[in-house]
Amino acid sequence: MSSPSNLYPQKIDLTNCDKEPIHIIGKIQSFGVLFVMDKITQQITHYSENFATFFQQDDLVLTKASDLLSLPQLDQLFAKLKEQRSVAFEVTIFDKLCTLMAYDLDAKIVVEFEPKSSIGEILQQQQQLTNIVSELSNAKDEQQMCDKAAGLIKEFLGYDRVMVYKFDENWNGAVIAESKEDHLESWKGLNYPSTDIPQQARALFLKQGVRIIADVNDNVVSIVPKSPANNQPIDLTLSELRASSPIHIEYLQNMKVGATLTAAIVYENSLWGLIACHHYGPRFTNYYQRQSAKFLTQVFSTQLGLRSSNKNLELINSSNRVRATLVDQMSVDWDIAKGLSAHKDNLTNLTAAPGAAIIIDGEIKKIGKTPTKDELKLLHQWLVAQKGEELFYTNKLSSHYSKADQYKSVASGVLYVAINKEKGDCLLWFKPEKKETIHWGGNPEKAVLSKPGEELSPRKSFEKFIENVAGQSAPWHDYEIAAAKALKQSITEIIVKKYDEVKSLNEKLESAYKELETFSYSISHDLRAPLRGIDGFAQIIKEDYFDSLDDYGQQAIQTIIAATSKMDKLIDDILALSGLSQKQKKPQWCAMDELIQEILGYLQTEITYPDTALIVHQDLPDIFGDRPMLFQLFLNLISNAFKYSAKVKNPKVEIGSLDQEPTIYFVKDNGIGFDMVHADRIFGVFSRLQLEDYEGSGIGLAIVKRVVEKHNGSIKVQSEKEKGTTFFVSF
Repeated sequence: MSSPSNLYPQKIDLTNCDKEPIHIIGKIQSFGVLFVMDKITQQITHYSENFATFFQQDDLVLTKASDLLSLPQLDQLFAKLKEQRSVAFEVTIFDKLCTLMAYDLDAKIVVEFEPKSSIGEILQQQQQLTNIVSELSNAKDEQQMCDKAAGLIKEFLGYDRVMVYKFDENWNGAVIAESKEDHLESWKGLNYPSTDIPQQARALFLKQGVRIIADVNDNVVSIVPKSPANNQPIDLTLSELRASSPIHIEYLQNMKVGATLTAAIVYENSLWGLIACHHYGPRFTNYYQRQSAKFLTQVFSTQLGLRSSNKNLELINSSNRVRATLVDQMSVDWDIAKGLSAHKDNLTNLTAAPGAAIIIDGEIKKIGKTPTKDELKLLHQWLVAQKGEELFYTNKLSSHYSKADQYKSVASGVLYVAINKEKGDCLLWFKPEKKETIHWGGNPEKAVLSKPGEELSPRKSFEKFIENVAGQSAPWHDYEIAAAKALKQSITEIIVKKYDEVKSLNEKLESAYKELETFSYSISHDLRAPLRGIDGFAQIIKEDYFDSLDDYGQQAIQTIIAATSKMDKLIDDILALSGLSQKQKKPQWCAMDELIQEILGYLQTEITYPDTALIVHQDLPDIFGDRPMLFQLFLNLISNAFKYSAKVKNPKVEIGSLDQEPTIYFVKDNGIGFDMVHADRIFGVFSRLQLEDYEGSGIGLAIVKRVVEKHNGSIKVQSEKEKGTTFFVSF
């Protein structure tokens, strides 16, 4: 026979074991045999070197598949492979009862043989399987189910130790359930580093499901090619006989283990964990027992999935109920921060986090146990600047952000969701430090051993090693992350809804305002004719019949004339205000000194207010704007200054500007003034703080405000009762 192929990897140690191509290892375990044939010609291209030993046929020559299998057996093989990729059935070859196992490998077929189990043994296994499935279904919770699975599978397969081994998010494993012989030390609760089961081994478990090593100290058998043209490694991913990595064998030998069976626990297409069976001597488990173990593990995985799904569903439903309540609370008065924090159901109820924070418009609202506001500000700045993500979570914040080590007792874990990345609005949840004592099966820091001049090898000690872990919180679960995302979406919808409602109200208000202005303009204009008629007839009566009227009649005529004059002024002001909205601005540079003098001449201040001292600054900066509008603006401010200071002792009015950019013009008086709590109110239409002793329509300052707005300027007022008022205007 030919010598083993030199194409299979020769140099593999712990420096590159996670890249070890164990699916093309080129060797099988000695309890069976293997050959590879061409799918078309049925010529044998590869075979294991132990055929003569296995079938006790020293003169056996293998060229074609028919040298070993009869035509009916070959027909059965091809027929089954048409229906599925891998198959198994019983055959008799050279009077030896065997289980034939085969799988399709593109242009080739890999065929394996191992000793066949008895019919009585298979029937007994079927009854045991029924009982085991029933027992697993009756388990109350996940832990009880794991404990039962370990005990039932130990009884079924007869291994010395059976463990349920669960992976964490970093692929470290923990023994969460165990059934063992009494004399063995318990490994329950021990943890093992991810390097013990490297990535490519986990990938093969997902594909194959169950795997045995019948004898850790076995002399494995090489697979050799029939000719140099076939000197290519064979993919043994689906092989039942594939040998194990030498590193893994050394690892098991260091553990004093003699044989193993490992079955994959698969949940949602991911490797949840393993059923790991250890024996302290050689142990062969036949194909049907392995398939039974695979079936049991699938049943276990399904039951585990159902229980996990039910638990997750309860958490999700609870989270959804809280989210619905939060949405209702936020929608009451459109206050997001208040809706999330001021009620019994608040942000912390959405997850298992005891602390949370809301940051909106730079304001921080804390709920429960959180870092201080100053610490939150710095954390928020880091999250926005460094991450720039809409979602970020970790259960060890200090490993990303060193300052978090100062408050790890309340915030070792953080879940961050951005509501508005541009504004920095966000939600934060915090989980406190969860100090743990982890029991490892050997020192995880010494998973690799080496001596000068020697290759790396797996650790030899599996004595319990205790590690104290600090600075990290409980992990963030999928339902918590999903709940945070969903709440963000709900808040976005609330903001959009609020924006749409405000926009609609603004549109209605704008429309109503335009209609009101048109109406007021029309009414004011139409009132002029009858008002002038009343005034005209009243003036005729006064001129021709005044002396013939008694005192009451003379007073009535005077009242009518005064009222019509006042109403005429009111109509002028209303028309002026209404006209401003429709009038197009025609800006130009205006000499401010000339404008002020024109206004003072119009008011005839020297005649009307002879006792008022007037101070007008000279060389006022020119102003750019619509001159008629600016005339209205300063006319109202200056006339008000004279009017409301006229009755005080030594009245004084000052008109000037402040030397700064942009120029601020001011009109100042020492009159009656007002309480500044009314500062916003005075610019409203018909808003008058002084209703007695002072004439006016209550529209003047509304005109002032409208002119300022049309020029994109600003107006401010400072006042104190009995001490005067100053208006500041800038453009």
